[in-house]
Amino acid sequence: MGLLNRRQAVLAALGSGVYGGLTIQPVLGRAIASQVTEGVEITGKQIAEACWIADVQWTGEQCEEVAKSINRKLAGWKEYRKSLPSEDVPMPLAYRPSFFLPPDENGNLFPFQRPSQPEASVQQFANADSGLKWSNRIEDVLEWPIRHLAHGLRQKWYTSEELTDFYFQRLKRADEQLLCVVQMNDAAMKSAKERDAELSQGKDRGILHGIPWGAKDIIAVSGLPCSWGVGRYRDREWPETATVAKRLFDAGAVLLAKLSVGTLAWGDIWHGGKTRNPWNPEQGSSGSSAGSASAVAARLCPFAIGTETLGSIVSPTRVCGTSGLRPTFGRVSRAGCMTLSWTMDKVGPIANRVEDCQVVFSAILGPDGLDPTVVELPFTSKQEIEVEELRIGVVNRLSASERRIRQWFEARGAEIVELDFPAAPIRIMSEALSTEAASVHESLFRDATEDSELGKWGPSFREAQWVRAVDYLHGMRSRVALIRETEIELRKVDLLIGDGDLSRMNLTGHPTLVVSYGEEENERKPRTVALTGRMFSEGMLLAVGNAIQRSEPFVEFGK
Repeated sequence: MGLLNRRQAVLAALGSGVYGGLTIQPVLGRAIASQVTEGVEITGKQIAEACWIADVQWTGEQCEEVAKSINRKLAGWKEYRKSLPSEDVPMPLAYRPSFFLPPDENGNLFPFQRPSQPEASVQQFANADSGLKWSNRIEDVLEWPIRHLAHGLRQKWYTSEELTDFYFQRLKRADEQLLCVVQMNDAAMKSAKERDAELSQGKDRGILHGIPWGAKDIIAVSGLPCSWGVGRYRDREWPETATVAKRLFDAGAVLLAKLSVGTLAWGDIWHGGKTRNPWNPEQGSSGSSAGSASAVAARLCPFAIGTETLGSIVSPTRVCGTSGLRPTFGRVSRAGCMTLSWTMDKVGPIANRVEDCQVVFSAILGPDGLDPTVVELPFTSKQEIEVEELRIGVVNRLSASERRIRQWFEARGAEIVELDFPAAPIRIMSEALSTEAASVHESLFRDATEDSELGKWGPSFREAQWVRAVDYLHGMRSRVALIRETEIELRKVDLLIGDGDLSRMNLTGHPTLVVSYGEEENERKPRTVALTGRMFSEGMLLAVGNAIQRSEPFVEFGK
């Protein structure tokens, strides 16, 4: 490149176009920048001429697509730069070297070894549900909460093997219509027999002992494929098992299957087709926890694990009429799960009943020494709650379902408080998702010959090649103020009705619980409402969600 350094070469490659708010005019081997004239835009031709910067070759249509997007971004950044964070605002990332220490001589991941859990007594659930009736029909269990399933196992009404086989066969049959299964777990029956043997020997792992479940197919399980919804990865196996799966195995749960995920965790379309909403099979289940929500809604498994980066638990649970908890960021380890965004990914349970979400959440939370974002904080569940003592936040626009729940709170004496979250450059901060995702999945992005291999990500990955590092960091630092301002507003109440803007709450990491209740007026499926809380307030959200479900039972599937 002669005397041109990299920056000069980049500017020169853009010819006389506009880049980063500057008009570029190459003169005698060096670039001279002058202020851009209003209305001048980057063209697809200029993008094509500069493709070598990102070491890519794109079609004319793709270049025009990127040019339009960059012009929108430049306009936004120009406005945003008028009020950048001050120099003392830190990056919202903590460097914690102790997370990367090797295991000690005993194999412990000091200092984050998970405390051992006391073994539950075989009699723990023997009298928990003395009024529960059993008709010797395994189909009776479909609407039972996990505690009833656990009680039945200990009453010897059925074995884990029988329960697992019932759900296993049901899942296989329904998958023909719903397309929610990526891979059935052929080892499920063996695992169930082992759980039965343990119970007969007096070893009780707790309430999840012998209970079947499903895993979103970005959760690695040794011996099973982990496709991430990508066709070329359909047969790829991971040697390790994700922490969330290990903890459920340790709790005695039996894995039925890997469940579908939209390609690279976006949407409900994956390499096997489009996952369906069981209440309306003509409709997709939404995503990206598509199979998890669909299978739970159709009573194909008592619970499943989903993940969320930007709506992937909240959206499919709403569409499929289930409950689902997106925990506070840093509550559950992502180790062994596909990364989409290091700063936004979260793992949480999906079930029909809020109380089941609570059971599963209790089993999977806490640090493991592998995910440096996870904190060690106690989780206190609340069995009963005095609704009349609550302060309930609302925003000025509520959906019909949210208005109904507002009335539910008002009828029980709760105080309603109007909240107003400060305006923030959410779109700019959201560049973190596409930029981090493009970095994580760059190999697939560069190897893909068709956009279809990338699902919906093709345009986002191309646009991400043009996000400046300094602008990404500005957006990250701005999240510090967003986190603080959002938490301050939420501390005025016990919880907020609604998701509080999915983008905002996923950027800040605040928890949201989707609660299924009642029945929709225009279509036969449960209503849903999202409840959002301050950081680490899962106990409050779950207690209130339980109260809503007890008062407003959801319509049963298939009846």
